[in-house]
Amino acid sequence: MKQYKIQDDLLLQKVVDEMVILDPESGNYFSLDEVGSRMIELFRETGSVAEVVKAMAQEYKAIDSDIESDMITLLDEMVRHGVVKVVGS
Repeated sequence: MKQYKIQDDLLLQKVVDEMVILDPESGNYFSLDEVGSRMIELFRETGSVAEVVKAMAQEYKAIDSDIESDMITLLDEMVRHGVVKVVGS
């Protein structure tokens, strides 16, 4: 499984139930809904996709494989926008 890391120089701001991630260098930003925000909050705390999946499955009473798929999709989209990088596989 790929390993991901949120870029260090980003500004993250929670606004109500959403999160906005800004790259001050490029001016690019990425907006997350409530569930995506929670995923990224947990990912910042743990640095582990597996830990996020476990926590989200408990919080949302959801199936691990569905959450993992959503998490990987989100992280890959964030990689394309330059706010997350792949650091290993």
